[in-house]
This record gives sequence, C-alpha cells and structure tokens, in this order.
Amino acid sequence: MIRMVDRVLGQLSLADGLVWSDTTELDQIARVIDWVPIKALLGQRSGPGRGNISYRAEALLRCLLLGVWNNLSDPALEAQLRDRLSFRRFAGFSLSDRTPDHSTLWRFREELTCDGLIDRVFDEITRQLEQKGLIVKRGTLIDASFMQAAARPPAKPKKGEEGSTRPSADTDARWGRKGNKTVFGYKVHNGVDDAHTLIRRMDFTDASITDTEPADGLISGDEEAAYGDQAYYTHARHARLKQAGIKDRLMHRANKHHPLTPRQKLRNRLISTVRAAVERPFAVFKQRYGMRRLRFFNLATNRTQCMLAGCGYNLQRATAVLFPRRKPA
Repeated sequence: MIRMVDRVLGQLSLADGLVWSDTTELDQIARVIDWVPIKALLGQRSGPGRGNISYRAEALLRCLLLGVWNNLSDPALEAQLRDRLSFRRFAGFSLSDRTPDHSTLWRFREELTCDGLIDRVFDEITRQLEQKGLIVKRGTLIDASFMQAAARPPAKPKKGEEGSTRPSADTDARWGRKGNKTVFGYKVHNGVDDAHTLIRRMDFTDASITDTEPADGLISGDEEAAYGDQAYYTHARHARLKQAGIKDRLMHRANKHHPLTPRQKLRNRLISTVRAAVERPFAVFKQRYGMRRLRFFNLATNRTQCMLAGCGYNLQRATAVLFPRRKPA
C-alpha cells in the first residue's frame, strides 16, 4: 500500500524576504479569516510514512480560489502559480517550492465535491464573517440567475419529431426560461445579507428549476426580513415567514383576476430599491470570474465551482469592507 506525506511548503529564504515586501490584496484576504478551522475541515490528504508526496489541502484550496478570482482554467492556473510571486505567497509556496499541476488541481476540486466538503468550507467562512459582525441579519435578499452550460445545447426537435435530434455532452443541463430569456444550462440561487451583500446561503440547480422551488432554503431564519421579486411570493411562504417572525418583503404579483392596487405597486417599488443589491454577487460571478458560461460538463463539478466562487466572493467582499481603499486626495 502506497502512503503519501504532505509536502513541506513555505520555508522562506532570505531571497523570499527580499522579494516579498509589498502588501497586496491577497495578503489582506489571507488575514480576513482564521484558516486553522478550514484546515481542520479539509483534513489530511495523505497518511504518515514514506511514499508519494501530496500537497496540503489548504494550499490547494487557496490555489483554486486564485483560479476563481482570476478566471483561470486549471492549465492556466498551473502556469500562473509557477510565475506569479503574489500567487505563490498567498498559496504558501516559497520561491523554491514546486507548485501543483493542472491534474492535481482538478483532482482536488473533485475531492471538494465529495460528501459536501465544499459546503462545509463555505459555511465556515460565512460563520467567521458573521462572528466579525459583517453579516448584520437586518434582511436577506433572495434571487437566482442563469449560467450557460459549457456544452452545446441539444438541437430542438422539429415539428412532428420527438426528443432531440442532437444530444448534448452535458446531460445534467436543462433549458430554462425567465421572461423572454431562454438558457440551456444551470441556475445559481443566492440568499444575500443586505448590509454588505455577503452570501449567506447558496443553491445550484439545472436551469429548469423555478426560482421559487429552492427559495425557503435561502432564508437563514434569523434575519428581520426577507426580500424578493414577484417570483417568490406565495401565500404559503408568507405564512411561514410570519410564523418565524420574519417580515415578508416579497413583491406582490398581479394576475388577470386581481390586478395590483396602487398601494401594492408602491410597496413593490420600495422593495425593488432594496433587493436590487442582490445583483452584485451575480455580476461579480459573471463579469469578473468568467462564469457567464460554465467550464465543466456536469452538475456536481459546476456546483463545486460555483460554491468556490461564493467563498471567493465573500472573502473579497469582506476584505473590501475591512480594508477600504483610500481615495486619492
């Protein structure tokens, strides 16, 4: 039986100290949370004794976060880890350390997928940010957004034909429609704290799932109010929120038998101005993290990548709050 031991990383030399002098945003992110509980959650990737040497789980998690923040594929991340000093420092590699290759990064992402490990990492980061007072619990903003599948969509059947004329390489992705928008892929659902737009709860489904189906899981239960658009309002959800002592700030929906009253229209406008902030994480995911179209070809791996993006977003957002940049005079 082959036993693996963890690589010894980050033993800094005089050259490392001379090169790494300036404080970067990555250094600030590294100080936002205590990584010891994260390390404990991830566990040891290798057993004691002689054999193959593996990378510590915490170092690989930091590598994958770097990939998220910089919209890098695993091969591109492998190259950047070799060349960029700030990447090495954040991940814990000295100038002389060997960095992981793309297959190692891929395998570790699959490890995070197993047994809900990435969910526990996300929950621990959120717990620490709550402990720091960054999550105010004044209100939760809920919403969902489409993400296009990496695979080509299946060809739609012609009139009189059944099924698809061309299957997709991604058998988990589905067609979804919201208003006039139709997407083949997936949908990310967020519950966001209204104070600093930190993500408290996340869900990831195929695109065919309606916004309202996972909505109850996006509400933490300790907030003062829950905000959402018309897609989330149901009489049953209103009753559940009332029973939990949470103010219902879900926009009312009109139908052909019951148009909205002027009072309801005003209420919807007021709610809309508050809930608009929920778009911030989605915008970051798509514009900065390159997740308008996903990289992988199944729900499980795409979900893990999305949860990594949630971890990365919360760390960057918390850093921006705790270390605000000074505007030039």
